Amino acid sequence: MNPAEQAPSYRGASEHYLSPSRRDPVKVLSEEPVTRRVLTEALAALALPDDRPVDVLDIGSGTADGFSLLTRAADGDPAVVEEARLHYVGLDVDPEMVETAGEQVRSPSASFVHGDVRSGIPGGAFDLYLSCGVPYSHLTRDELVGALRSVLTAVAGRGRRAAVVVDVLGRYSVEWQPNWHLDRWDYAMSFFAGGGSGISEPMTFYDAPALTSVLDEAMAGTGATVVSRTAVDRSVLVGRHTATGTFNPGVPRFRTLVNDLLRDPASVDPADLRFTPATGGAPRDVLDWLAGFAARWNAALQPYTGAGPLDRDAAARLAHALLGLERAGGPGLGVGHSFTTTLVVDPA
Repeated sequence: MNPAEQAPSYRGASEHYLSPSRRDPVKVLSEEPVTRRVLTEALAALALPDDRPVDVLDIGSGTADGFSLLTRAADGDPAVVEEARLHYVGLDVDPEMVETAGEQVRSPSASFVHGDVRSGIPGGAFDLYLSCGVPYSHLTRDELVGALRSVLTAVAGRGRRAAVVVDVLGRYSVEWQPNWHLDRWDYAMSFFAGGGSGISEPMTFYDAPALTSVLDEAMAGTGATVVSRTAVDRSVLVGRHTATGTFNPGVPRFRTLVNDLLRDPASVDPADLRFTPATGGAPRDVLDWLAGFAARWNAALQPYTGAGPLDRDAAARLAHALLGLERAGGPGLGVGHSFTTTLVVDPA
C-alpha cells in the first residue's frame, strides 16, 4: 500500500491550525521568533544574491505556517524573505491540509502539492528544504532515514548548496517526562483548539545522538557534503502539553501561566511557575542542562515571588523575562517540545 494511503486522517485538524487562539502569547513571542531565527540563519548560510529567487520546499506544510513564517514581518523585523522573491512549494500528505493551505495562501509565490515525503519529493532545485511543526516525527526512524536520503540525494544531484531543516519532537521534554524511557509512543494532540477533533498516533522522539545517527545514515552514499550542522531546542517549559498535562499530570501549567501573566495577571502566583528539574531518567548532559535552565528560570521568578498579586506592569516584565529565556532555546539535546537541526549541504 502506498504510504500516503496509510497516513492518519487529519480531518478537522485545520480548524485548530487556523484558530486565532492557537497564536497565544507564547507562540507569538517565543516560538515563532525561534523558528524565524532558524530560517534566517539557514538562508544566510547560503549567501544567495539579493536579486535571485529563493526556492523553498516545505515538507509537511500543513496549513502553510512555513509560508507565513517566511513572509510575515514581526516586531519591527522585516520578513525572512520578501514574498515577491519567494518560490514556495508546500508538500503535505493530508488532502484537507493541502486544500486549506491553498485557500488561505492566495499568492503567485506559493503552490501546494498532495504527496508523501516517504514516496519522494517534488522535482526542482530548492535552496531550503523546510520543516516546522515536527512533521518528521510522524515517521518511524527508518522512514525518516529514507525521507532525508531522498532530500539529500536531490541536493547532491542538482548542483547548488541548500539548507535542510529537520524538525522533530524532543525526547526529553518535561511535557512527557514519564515517557523519557521510550523513543516512540502514542501521542495525543489534545491541545487542539477551534473545535477540531483530537488526533492520536504513534510519534518518534529524538535526542541528539539519535538524530545524529539518523542524519549520518541518511547522508551515506548520497554524495552530499555537510558544510555545517546546528541545532536548537524550542519550548523547554512552555510546550503545549504543559497546558494540558496529558502526559505528565504533575508538570506545572507553565504555558498557561506565562500566557496569563500577559492576559490575566491577577490570576497568577509566580511561585506556581517554579521549575524543579528531574535528577534522573535522562543522560547526564540533559540533566545538567535542565538544572542550569531551572536555575536561570527560578532566578527570574525570585524578585516577584512572595510580594502579593502582581500588577500588570510587573507581570509583563516577568513574562518577558521568562519568554526571553525560552527564546534563547536549548543547545539541541532534545530537551524541548521541538528539536530542530539545520544542515547546510553542498552538492557532490
